[in-house]
Amino acid sequence: MGILDSLLNLNIDEMKANRDLEGLFKALTSKRNYYLRRDAASALGEIGDLIAMEPLIAALEDPKKDVRDAAAEAIGKMGGDPRAVEAVAETLKNGKSLERDEAASALGKIRHKAGVEHLLPALKDQNCFVRQSAAASLGRIGDPSAVDALGQALKDDDKDVRQAAVLALGEIGGTAAAGLLIQSLKDESVAVRYRTVESLGRIGGPGAVDALIGALKDGGWIGLQAAKGKPPDKKVWVRQKAIEALAEIGDAKAVAPITEALNDKQEAVRRVAQKALHRLGVSTPAADGQ
Repeated sequence: MGILDSLLNLNIDEMKANRDLEGLFKALTSKRNYYLRRDAASALGEIGDLIAMEPLIAALEDPKKDVRDAAAEAIGKMGGDPRAVEAVAETLKNGKSLERDEAASALGKIRHKAGVEHLLPALKDQNCFVRQSAAASLGRIGDPSAVDALGQALKDDDKDVRQAAVLALGEIGGTAAAGLLIQSLKDESVAVRYRTVESLGRIGGPGAVDALIGALKDGGWIGLQAAKGKPPDKKVWVRQKAIEALAEIGDAKAVAPITEALNDKQEAVRRVAQKALHRLGVSTPAADGQ
């Protein structure tokens, strides 16, 4: 980035602080460099003035993906707009695979319920990445009308699509979503089962509690990537996550099965069980390693 570009970038911060919409509109169409357009789109989203909607919708056609993504996110922050949905819907239907994938993701960023009708058919796209993005976007939009279709996506041949559907149902929530998720506790993929536990914990309710108690017998684990500057990847057990979810829900029905987990073979599970019981108001001896 040259000196002039740096100054222009600083100007965008100043324009945002001063709510200089005209200046940001000019930056949004700058031919000098794409990151000024990207940052202008982000700034307009943070300001949130609806007068910026049309310029942002136009930016969905920008030649640079970073700008298009920033514009979609900005539109979503402003409450979404059906015109923005229509701007990308045709690409989702008839574009090439990479274009369809981006369009499916964009509808999730835009977060308008008008996107649901376009995303539902995309759950059956021939490309697994498009199906995965469609499921994730339906979760971001959060419309309950997508629950049944996401339930069908739990049977997808691709485990990443199933995982995206599980997470989306957790974001949408509700009794119907929880009922569909229970079947995924038996998925052949440990990652799908782990995310199912996570989603059921988010939803809560009696049905989720019973299912999570059943997951305390799951012998699978996943490796979670460590944060920067932290120790290497760590092994996290599905039943360990189930204990955490049950503690978050706070149902007394979980006390007895979590107490049994104090004798688990894995130290990490025993530690989590002790913390969970403490959170549920039950006194326990210190777990190994404490």
